[in-house]
Amino acid sequence: MKRFLNRFPSRANGDFNREVIRRLRQNMHMTQENFAHEIGVTFATVNRWENGRTEPNKVAQKVLKLLAKKYKVSFESTLPVSP
Repeated sequence: MKRFLNRFPSRANGDFNREVIRRLRQNMHMTQENFAHEIGVTFATVNRWENGRTEPNKVAQKVLKLLAKKYKVSFESTLPVSP
């Protein structure tokens, strides 16, 4: 598990912004409700993440990374493109 997590660049919590989370969920073809169930949080929590009211804690960030791996979604593809 540690080896997998080390493949991702170290990120500040701000890198899990609402667009990254929304893109990750959409790339997995999930509703907010299904996504929440897979992560083990409530629908309201995912909704707050995607609306920018809160951000995932460190444990949730690890779960998001593992979920991306499970669904073979490139985490890097969810990062916003810099102009």
